[in-house]
Parts: sequence; C-alpha cells; structure tokens
Amino acid sequence: MKKRWSSIILGLVVSTIALAVLLRRDFSGVRDELLGARYWAVLPCVAISIVGLWLRGVRWRVLLNGRLPLGRSFHILNVSYFINGVLPLRVGELARAVLAARVDPPVPPLTSLSTIVVERLLDTLAVFVLIGLTLLILPVGLEIGLVGAALGIGAVAGVIVLAVFARRPAWAHRLLDGVGRFLPLLHGPRVHRWLDQVLEGLVPLGSPRLAVQAIGWTAAAWTASVIAGYVMMFAIFDQPTWAASMAMIALASFAIAVPAVPGNLGPFEAAVVFGLAGAGLVESATAAPAVAFALLLHVVNLGSYILMGLIGLWAENVSLGDVTRAAQALRARQEAPALPEIDAPLG
Repeated sequence: MKKRWSSIILGLVVSTIALAVLLRRDFSGVRDELLGARYWAVLPCVAISIVGLWLRGVRWRVLLNGRLPLGRSFHILNVSYFINGVLPLRVGELARAVLAARVDPPVPPLTSLSTIVVERLLDTLAVFVLIGLTLLILPVGLEIGLVGAALGIGAVAGVIVLAVFARRPAWAHRLLDGVGRFLPLLHGPRVHRWLDQVLEGLVPLGSPRLAVQAIGWTAAAWTASVIAGYVMMFAIFDQPTWAASMAMIALASFAIAVPAVPGNLGPFEAAVVFGLAGAGLVESATAAPAVAFALLLHVVNLGSYILMGLIGLWAENVSLGDVTRAAQALRARQEAPALPEIDAPLG
C-alpha cells in the first residue's frame, strides 16, 4: 500500500511540474487559441478513433485465438482503456483479464495478461516504425535514429523469443527448470502451471497465419491513430503535416509509462508539444498553439475513452466498482505479471 501511495504522489508531482512548465509563459495565448479553435474537427477525430479501438478489439480477439466474440473483445477493451484513463496504477489491464474470465468458457486471467504483453511488443514495433518514417521525412541527428533502431530491434527480438516459446513450449519449461535451480521460488508444479497459462496466450505468435493477422491489425490500428491525430490538428493549425501527427502520436505513446495523475495529465501534453516542435509544426514546445492543441487533444482522447468505456460497462452488464474491486483482488493474489506500458493515445 505504501508503494502505491508513493507512486500516486510521484505522479501528482510530475503532472504538476509538466503543466507548470507548459503554461508558465503564455496562458492567455493558450486561452485565445482554444476560443478560436475549429471544433468541427473533433467529430471526425472521435469517429476515426473509435474505428481504431474496433481494430484493436479485432487484434485482441486474434491474439486470444478467437476465444472471445468480437463484440465482447471490443467492449472489454474499451472498459480497460476507460479505467486506465480515470484510475491510477494501470488497473485497466487487470480489469480486462477479469472481464474476459467472465465469458463462457472463461479465459484464464494469465492468458489474457500474456496477450497484453504481446500487444505491447507489437505496439512498440509500431511506434518505432512511426519514428523511422518521421526520421525519413525530417532532418534529425544520427544519434536519435540509432536509439530508435536499437529499441525497435529489442522489440523484434522479444517477439521472436515469444514466438519460439509459443511453438516450443517445452523449451520454456526447460528454461524455467534451469532458472529454478538458482531461484527456488520459480521451482515447482504451480509455477509450471502458471507458465502453461502464459504460453497459452502466446499461441497466436506460434502460428504464421495468426501472427500475420495480428501484425496486420496492429498496422491498421496505428494508421487510424495517425489519421485521427492529423484530422484533429485542423482544430488549431491551418496546415497540419503527417510528420507532426506521427511524431506526436509516437511520443504520446511513451508518455503512458511516465508517472502521472490518472489520464497522464501533464506528461501527455508534454509529449504532444515536443512531437509537434520536433516535426517543425511550431517554433517551440511552449508555443501557445502547441499547448492549446495538446490540451484539446487530451480532452477529446479521454472523452472518447470514457464514452466507449461506459458503453462497454453497459454491454458487459457490470459496474465500474465491481470491475475495479475484482481487478484489485487479482493484483492482491499476485497473479498479475508486470506489463509493458505503451499504447496509442488515439484509438
């Protein structure tokens, strides 16, 4: 409990500092930009974002090897994004596992959580594809390109290792036995049963057909995110660029891993403005149009997640309190492995 409070306090400090830095120079300019914004851009942005969420629901169903109906995978995914947007400590990922376990036949929680690990690895690859495309368009230093390439190679290596274990689960058990000789806590039938559940979630990566489908749906979902960001930029900017959309989507995805208050208020805005500035759309990250756009985008983003999450709760016939309590109980049983924190800010 003490660790959780420390995380919450740290997040509050980070969010406060980030917002103070962004708004310290030209608050009146930000207000004027928001008053003069073209709010017609919000509706197509939200519509495209919902398409992106649907594509992610399709991908999750593929990773679960069809164990969930498409409608339920879509609604459960939306509930998880909603909870992540309004509650701290990434409870939404655990909520996804809890809701999938209610389906008949149920999906074991560790199977759901292992598919989320695969999702994050695929999303990491997608982010570095965006960074690579942005670097092809913009003149940047070689060091930035090398860092992006190194992280992308690491994500590819992770997917390859998981794919190997999916096709050769016995190898994963042998590795666990070897590690268990040095770490007794990882030795015993219970740990091997846990590993079997994790490997079950990796099955799609062991099938070339399902792996190609998962990669294809990932590409489609991130394309929708970039298009939604591009359309949304018309609210503030007269001449948006695709490079700016790709840059701010990529950086905002990393902002999810930064400690902050629920909804990533502060780090999200900072990531967006630095993406816009890096792509040359604004002269500086603290320029009033950039800050105004980041705030507006965040409101639209959270509003979309809340709307679709509430619809998801209604479709699943559960309350927010019931889901969060069950998710916290799952964490208390220590059945939830640590999950990578990266995702698209739009759909």
